[in-house]
Formats: sequence, C-alpha cells, structure tokens
Amino acid sequence: MRALLRAFVLLSALAVAAPAAADDVPPVQVQLKEREPGSFLVQWFVPSVIPAQAMPHPELPTHCRPEGERVVLAQSGGWLNRQAYRCPGGLAGHAIGIRYPVPNPAIRTVMRLELLSGERFAHALGPMETGWQVPEANVGPFTQWSRDARSSVLGGARHIVGHWVHVSFLLALVVLGGALGSIRLVTAFAVGQLAAVGITVLLGRPLSAVVAEICVAVAVVFLAREALRSAPQRRRAAGVAAGAGLFHGVALAALLPAAPGGGAVSWSQLLVLVLGMDAALLVLGTMAASLGRLVTRRSPLAGARGRAALTYVLGGTAVAAALSLAVAGQIGDVAATPTAPQLPGAGAGPTGAGMPGSRRVATQRLDIPIQSYLAVEPFEVRHEALLRLQDLAPEIGVRVPQDGDLAVAAQDEVGQRLAEFVAARTTVAIDGAPADGLIDRVSFMTVDPQGVLPRQTPVPEAVDEAFVGVTVVYLTSGMPQNVTLTWETFPGAGAAIPATAIDPESSRSTMLTPEEPALRWQNELMESPVPTVAAVAVEPPELPVPLLSLLCVGLAITLLAVAWRGWNRTTSLATARVTLALAFAATPLAQVSLTLPTSIGRVTSPHQARRVLASVLPNVYRAFEFRDEGAAYDRLAVAVTGPTLTDIYLEHQRAMVMEERGGARARVDAVEVTEVRTVEPREGGGFDAEASWTVGGTVTHFGHRHFRQNRYDTRVAVVPVDGTWKIESIEILEQERLK
Repeated sequence: MRALLRAFVLLSALAVAAPAAADDVPPVQVQLKEREPGSFLVQWFVPSVIPAQAMPHPELPTHCRPEGERVVLAQSGGWLNRQAYRCPGGLAGHAIGIRYPVPNPAIRTVMRLELLSGERFAHALGPMETGWQVPEANVGPFTQWSRDARSSVLGGARHIVGHWVHVSFLLALVVLGGALGSIRLVTAFAVGQLAAVGITVLLGRPLSAVVAEICVAVAVVFLAREALRSAPQRRRAAGVAAGAGLFHGVALAALLPAAPGGGAVSWSQLLVLVLGMDAALLVLGTMAASLGRLVTRRSPLAGARGRAALTYVLGGTAVAAALSLAVAGQIGDVAATPTAPQLPGAGAGPTGAGMPGSRRVATQRLDIPIQSYLAVEPFEVRHEALLRLQDLAPEIGVRVPQDGDLAVAAQDEVGQRLAEFVAARTTVAIDGAPADGLIDRVSFMTVDPQGVLPRQTPVPEAVDEAFVGVTVVYLTSGMPQNVTLTWETFPGAGAAIPATAIDPESSRSTMLTPEEPALRWQNELMESPVPTVAAVAVEPPELPVPLLSLLCVGLAITLLAVAWRGWNRTTSLATARVTLALAFAATPLAQVSLTLPTSIGRVTSPHQARRVLASVLPNVYRAFEFRDEGAAYDRLAVAVTGPTLTDIYLEHQRAMVMEERGGARARVDAVEVTEVRTVEPREGGGFDAEASWTVGGTVTHFGHRHFRQNRYDTRVAVVPVDGTWKIESIEILEQERLK
C-alpha cells in the first residue's frame, strides 16, 4: 500500500508539471559519448520540475554494464548525472532509451550519441516514449556477413534449446540410437534440412513455422514408436529423421530477420543456421547419451524401464505439442535478434525525427511591458527584448495617433527609439568584462502560441496591441563561462521584467526587479557546444582476420580429412561440424586487421562510401557555426576543395537561415547519411556517389526553440587530397523541407 501511495505521489507530481513542460521546461538531456571501443560516458541532465524520487535513468542494452560509481551534481535548474558503462560490441543496432520509476506524461527527452567513428546521432523522445534504436554501424561487406553468420549459428543453437518440441526430438533420437546412433540420426535430420534450403532458395516460399514444428512433433511420435521395437525391426528411423529435417528446413527463413528492403534471406545464412542447429543437437545428444549410459550402469533394470517410460512420455508429449501448436497457431522466434518495440513516433532516424517544430522554452506574458531573453551560444550572445509599445510609448516620446494605429511610415523611427531605449538601459558582461553589443534586428512582431514572428510585410499597427522585438548581438571567441545581463533602469513604479537565460541544453527563468536587476548565466553544460572540425584521414582498406575462427576452420578441415580416410568416420565428421559452428560463433574473438595493398582512396562499396560521407559532411556543417566568415571558410577548406567551397557556403546560408524567424540561423544538431545508392570509383582515387542525407538544426528565438530539418538527394564527388578526404563537388538533385 505504501509503495502504491508513493507511485501515486510521483505520478501526480509529473502530471502537475505537464502544462509547464509543454511550454517552458527543458527536456531531459541524455549524452552518450564513446571514449574508447566499447566504453561510454553517459551524462543526463534532469530538470528540477521532476521530483528527485522520480529521477529517470538511461536504459542501455542488456550487454552493457556500469563501471564505477554514479555521480549526481546539483546544478541550477536540475541535476547532472554521470555514469560510465562498458558495452562490448558497442551500441550500433541496439535500443537505448530512458526509464522513469513511474509513467512520464509530460517531459520530453533529447538523446545524443557520439561514436569514436565520428558519427553523431540525435533523437527526441516524446513523453510516453522510452526507447530508440541506434542505426547499424557502417561496416564492410565481409564484416557484415560474418556478423550475420554468427547471429545465424547462435540463433540456430538457441532455437533447438529453446523449444521443448526439439528437446523431445533430441531425447527420442538418443533413446532410439544411443550416442553413435543419435549422431547418425542427427546427420539425417541435417541432410533433410540442407535439401529444404535448396527447395526454399529455388521456390522462394518458406513453409509456415507452425506447420514445421507440428511436423517435428509428429516425427517424435514415429521415432518413439520405432524405439519400442526391437533393434532388428528398426528400419525407418533414419527416414523419419530426414523427413522431419525436410519439413522443418523449409520454414527456416521464418526464423531469420528479413533482408533489408524486404528481399529474400540469403542462402548462406540458412546454411549457417542449419549448422548451428546441427551442432546443438550433436553436443546435447552426446551429453544425454553419456548420462543415460551412466544411469544404466548403476541400475540396468532401472535403465531399461526408464527408457521405456521415457519413450511413452516422449510420444505423449509430442502428441500434446502437435495439438497445442495446431490450436495456438503461434511459435516464438528465438533465432532472430530481439529488437526494441516500435513506440509511436519513435523512428529509427538519428537526426531528431519526432522533435516538435516549435517548443516554448520560456514563459510568455502579454500583459507586461518588457520581456527579456538571453540566448548564449558558441561565438554569440543575444539579448532579445520583446517590448509592448502601448506601455513604452511615453518613455520614448511617441504620441499615440487618434485612431490608435501607427502608420507604416512611422514604424522605422519608433523601432529605432525602442532599440536606443534597450541599449541605454541594459549592460551585458561576458566572463567578467563589459561587452559591446550590435543592434542586429528591430521588427514589429506577431505574438501567438506558436512563437514570436517578425512581420513579413509592414502593416499599420494598433498601438495597444503592437509588440516590437529588439535583438542585440554580442560576439564572443567561443563559449562564455558566465554572462550577466543587467537592466539599469525600470519603466514605471514597481515594474518587473520576466527574463530567461537559454543555452543549447536548458533554460532558466526569473523576475528582474529594481532590487535584483541582473540575470546571471553560468556555463554548466554537459558538453562543449563549440564545434570541432578535424580532417578525415584516408585509411587504406583493411581485411578483418578472425584468428580463433581460422584455427577452428583448420581443425574442422583436419577432422574432415580424418573422416575421409575412414578413421572414426562418424565421430570425426560430427566433431568437424561442431568445430565449424564454433568458428562462426567465435568471429569477434581474437580478431586482427590486415591492411590491403590497394590504391589510396579506393572505395569499393556503398557501406564504405557512406562511412566516409558520414565523417566528412558533419565537418562541413560544423564550419558554418563560426560567425566570422574567414574562420568559417578556413574550417570549410578542411572538408571541401575547389570552387565548390563558395557554392556550399552560400547554399548552406540560404537553407539553414530561418527567414520567418527574422533571419535567425539554425544551429546544426546532427547530420545523417541515410542512403548511398550508387558508387563509382574515380581515376586517381575517390568516388562519385548518389546519396541522401538529412540535416537537422535548432534556432532559439524570443523564448521559443524551433527545429528545422532538410533532406537532400545529391550526386557528390569525394577525392583524397594530401591524405584526407574532401568533397570536390555536390549536385543537389532534390531537396525537401521535412520540418
């Protein structure tokens, strides 16, 4: 009862926060950064609107283990949590998310993932969403095939162990033939499955998995019947096992994940799946037969009676299994790699899919003369003042016309007076030193729940309803450590100014008064938002060499040679199959990479081209974060060569500037190369490719955070220059505004 009451209190606290969270509460920020292969530092910032008892925590795949102690730091506006994790094999292809002690009805979560490969992902989770699947890593065809093969061989073994129908089948083989006899029958079962693989590949239409398992259950009944006969009368056991393998094998494709694009499952994957099942049956059959011999030696009578009783139990169990499968019509799939449930709105794209187009991050008051917003970003601090003309007209010497409307011709002068009003009454100190500001924009605004928008076309303004936005920009050399905005004088007696400090991760609101006239911001960011641009080195192609797997393959070949010469043929052949299955299962272990002696810059597959583009393109967009044009060009030259540099610069300026927000520029959060359709090698190295990518960015404007996302279909040329990859040309085939 006490636990139920506690859960109700926590849920009520989150529900009370719902209206605020929709407007002015920052989301939970989760940052995962790979420091070395398989080692991640996870930081998550939780806003103070969430009670400490309802503190969420990141949810990582089951193969991840925490390292060291979790650290919790109290900060203004919330708590910063830090925890190191060890995730062997990484996070690519796995689900990550956020978990609350109680259901979360209100708070959004922004997840960011940075990998050693240079790939960065960002994804927004809605209030009731808990997970997102990280895209698969970009690897070469050999590595991808070896991963699929390992998954298939382990899946085959799990399928045998995980279904009681197969356990009954295995015990029937052991009762029927003992150790050597069970090996022969397992071989017959495997031959039947191999024949079924050929049939499936030719016809391309796998049998239902339910029907296949029913056939295995029926085979157990026939095998139990054969086990009750005397040894000389047993003639059909091998045929029954092979038939069971044939019917089971034509349903194997249903046990593997579908191929990308909905194509047929690879025949090689099916063969390896058969190998995994075969190895599991051989090992378990040998163990069961050895245990049976031990029991028989201690009590021969009990052993004979036990075999007979077990035979009847197996037959009855198989009948029950067949009936239950026929009625239920369902079977679990343990061979396929489990995936996270697809939650509403939680797509697989890593560039912020599902993020709202506009979100309020500060309270909005239409009954107050002045509202003040301090946006702190890399290279720029902006003070945005939203002014209600009706209250400030006497302060700036503006007479209200008799009809109450301010003509278009008079608006420029009024805007200039308001800009001077803000400049004269405010000061900004950055890192302890007074800063000189530049009045960047002055606009008459429309104010609505979707945001504060500048008038695209001037119209006569009703003075009692008019709002004017004044933006003052203070340039910085990087990300400030502290910023203080001070209002020197306040209009009217008892006036107060709602003020909000907004940074790339959070926001904090307060009321400024003549007694407390300063808004202070301290740098407590989880990560530095200052962009880094580093050249992407051309790496020669490498071939992964799994040493342990090669050793197993060599041993399997030796055993096959022994079997070919007739020495312990049955045992040697069975051991060779088990060893070959171990070779596929051990591919990630004791693996080294060999550098191939091919020409520099050669790209042979879409996977490799996508990996190169995923590393070079973020550099291009990070370069545009620099406000100084010369600095932006210098960084851009790290990733772009030739006359394309200027074209790309101008195109980005046009695409990411949000004209409807008064010319504010979007800060790029993530770049995702979604597809590389074709790749053609170029003379002298490099490649031409047709590719698609998305660019997602945010802009903060008068207390609202807006998200923009564009998709580009392009033809791009990438070349090696002085040992680094650079973009030589980009032709935009099609572009689309997604958000």
